[in-house]
Amino acid sequence: MVKGFLRRYWLALLIPSLAASLVAALWLAPPTRLALQTALLYPQVLVPLPGPLAALAGPQPHTETVSLQAGQSGETFEADIYRPPGNGPRGGLLVVIGAAPAARHDPRAVRLAQGVARSGIVVMVPVLPRLSRKVLSPEDVEVVVQSFLYLRSLPYVDPGRVAILGFSVGEGIAMAAAADPRIRDDVAALGSFGGYHDVRELIVSVATGTILVDGHREPWQPDPWAEEVLKTSLLYFVPDRRERDLLAAALDAGGRLPGGTLSPTASLVQAVLLERDPTRAHQLLAQAPPELARTLDLLSPRSYTAQVQAEVFIVADRHDPLVPYTESVRLRHDLMAQGKPTRYAEIAIFRHVNPRLETNPASFLADFLRLFLQTYALLERLR
Repeated sequence: MVKGFLRRYWLALLIPSLAASLVAALWLAPPTRLALQTALLYPQVLVPLPGPLAALAGPQPHTETVSLQAGQSGETFEADIYRPPGNGPRGGLLVVIGAAPAARHDPRAVRLAQGVARSGIVVMVPVLPRLSRKVLSPEDVEVVVQSFLYLRSLPYVDPGRVAILGFSVGEGIAMAAAADPRIRDDVAALGSFGGYHDVRELIVSVATGTILVDGHREPWQPDPWAEEVLKTSLLYFVPDRRERDLLAAALDAGGRLPGGTLSPTASLVQAVLLERDPTRAHQLLAQAPPELARTLDLLSPRSYTAQVQAEVFIVADRHDPLVPYTESVRLRHDLMAQGKPTRYAEIAIFRHVNPRLETNPASFLADFLRLFLQTYALLERLR
């Protein structure tokens, strides 16, 4: 009876079995698993995944905080490490967050780090001493270099598969570190999310509320946070602390100090922060004292594009209110002009680095696909 049943219904039994085997084979294939894990990254940033989806994304990573020193200066800084279960060796991703004091504890940043770690990649998030205080300074580059060296030295990390990902103005610090001779040949990939190309142009855009599009100035409304970071960063470069505090108080009160009473650097900083004409702002920056001019060069990714050896992955938000998307466009053009391997994706489902759902389903799906392909390509380098 059983044999008769099997002879009669063998095809009906075979098809589901083959289908189940095919699904199992696809799931076991690394590209399929990575594709699903990549697709789940964006939802994870928005909300914690429910149990079944979280299981598909991968096992919960172990999190620890380490205390490190930044090279010869001996400056101490902390870093959070998200480690997938197992001994590895695994790829590593060093994440350089922008100017946000509590970013390492932001639920979205934590879920992103956990999501990448669930895919089997070790994630490290260092706390940059100055950038975490809203100050963009080249002094933080050493922190990123030392973090990279530490991450690739871990016994469960494959030193040949470690990348750096910079968010917002943290991308400038990440680019400078990736060009450092101590690590530039070891950086597997470099990511830029909402980054910039020239800090002088970024300063002019935020100070004057304009962006440079195809050689023409267009209005742009910077976020108040961008203005705050610009002010804090420029004031940081005024050498005399008393003068810096006086200037900060005057600017906060909506006034200004007499130019004749200020040092050249303080006078320039005040003039740039109060200038609303883009041409004049550029002229002021061109007259910066030598030490400040050198600092601005050190903070500009354009100064490092020739030295960077890694493939660069760029994501830009077309409606970014903190860093103009045109800065990412210029970074892309600069890298490509030098023959550097570069991938670029321009989207509108974020506002700077904050997720934002589009009301147009077609636009959302198109942008999500661009983001997916860019993210998948980056993570694939680390698998």
